[in-house]
Amino acid sequence: MVKRMFTFSLLFLISNAYSQSNKRMDSLPVLERDFQFQLFEDRYFNIPSLINHNNVYQFTYGEGRHLYSEGSLRYPQDYKKQNGLLIETASLASLENSNWTLFGSLEYLNTRKEDVENNLTYGILDYGSPYYFFQQTSGLWNHQNYNFKVAAANKVNSKLTLGAYLNYDTNFYFRKTDTRNELTALKVLGKISASYQFNDKHLFSLSLGNEFYKANSEFSNKFPENNTELTADYYLNTGLGSYIKNLDLGFDTKRSIPELQLQWLIKNDNYDVSIETDTKFGTEHWIDKDIIKVDENDERTRYSFIDQQLIIFYNRHYTNSLLSLNINAGYLNGEGKVWQETGAYYAKNFTVTSYSLKSNATLLFYNSLLNKISLGVNYLNKEQYDLNYAYTFDYQYIEPNISFGFNKELNKNVAIFTDLSLLYHHVLDVEHDPFAANNIFVDWIGNKIADYTGISTINYSLKLGTDLKLRNNNRLELSIETDYLKVTQLTENNFNYYSKNDDYLNITTGLKLHF
Repeated sequence: MVKRMFTFSLLFLISNAYSQSNKRMDSLPVLERDFQFQLFEDRYFNIPSLINHNNVYQFTYGEGRHLYSEGSLRYPQDYKKQNGLLIETASLASLENSNWTLFGSLEYLNTRKEDVENNLTYGILDYGSPYYFFQQTSGLWNHQNYNFKVAAANKVNSKLTLGAYLNYDTNFYFRKTDTRNELTALKVLGKISASYQFNDKHLFSLSLGNEFYKANSEFSNKFPENNTELTADYYLNTGLGSYIKNLDLGFDTKRSIPELQLQWLIKNDNYDVSIETDTKFGTEHWIDKDIIKVDENDERTRYSFIDQQLIIFYNRHYTNSLLSLNINAGYLNGEGKVWQETGAYYAKNFTVTSYSLKSNATLLFYNSLLNKISLGVNYLNKEQYDLNYAYTFDYQYIEPNISFGFNKELNKNVAIFTDLSLLYHHVLDVEHDPFAANNIFVDWIGNKIADYTGISTINYSLKLGTDLKLRNNNRLELSIETDYLKVTQLTENNFNYYSKNDDYLNITTGLKLHF
């Protein structure tokens, strides 16, 4: 399968040699390239019929990055140390003498994640689902990911463009020295879309998609250290304090998420604005391999949710600058149910509701030392409730952020750049009330998550690099990125798992060739 992915990706790279476009990504300075890549990902790529829109820059690149991170200031269910390699190649090209625009990418990730506490279903949580396996002891994950994406858009006539997209994403989580749970996960996301140009100013797009996810967990009782009987047990978390115990073989996890996207894009001489709605209805099922009898129900849990987003983009073009505004408002509501053998029915035991708002304003200055200024603010309010124990876990925070980007051309072939950013994570409120759930979940997981969630932090980010112009307009980008996370204010809980000396550091070194 990997060989096929690589072959497909090479075909798209080769096709780019026969394309022609007036707007190439490699003609831009690094910071402007980063901005356009993000704009492509967030605004156009999600609806495949828009990948040939005239606002989209075309590109071909190959990239390699080394990832390193370490520190104690980390979400308790996440790793405390990571060391790995990411390789990616991608191309977006309009075929010469045709109405086709094609995109292909291949990504390979190989990392080692250490000190993953409690969580035995690493990397699978999403959309507010409460379900994952846990255990008291921490462990090590070896993680491999193969992610293949392909998209195509065809301009049928002057009014109508059709598009399609496929994402094939496989993940392998395994342990060489501790095989308590080895996890294989597959996500397949497919979309079809259509864009209709009413006139020179108005474009309407519709996209229908579905994400299918399946994970296979295999339990094992090979423990390299002496563990008590309690810490060696497996538990399936089903809420806040609610769990299923006495698990032996493992589970199959299945998730299906139909998606509907609508977008209205208005373009004028010097500005463009788009309004998009993205609606997802998802269901998740956990199937117990221990249950093999026909007359018994092997589906132990169910989780259903609705995820609604409203996305607005506004770009204002000036002679020597660009103003870009982005707002993303989200709403998520989900509920979990657990199968009750007595009575043979699914009992609702968990609910989650979250509201989010992300806003950002970016000002790009062309041909200037000060190349970019960005201001933004993020807000999240998440409410969780376990009906079995009346266990409440609510929190809300706000994150103002600012960044400055500088670009300096040393000569016609060499430029240096830097991107400085600052994000302040301020906790507005945390309510953690286990009520009657005084059990192992509260002791091992709940209290520690509550303590981490109530911490206010500051994140310093820095990206430095060199941009080299090569032959045939190729460019080579060398960079190093650092993120440093530090405590600014601790919680006032009776239990404190973190101190003001705790921090977290990410370092990414990369090499990116545009050709």
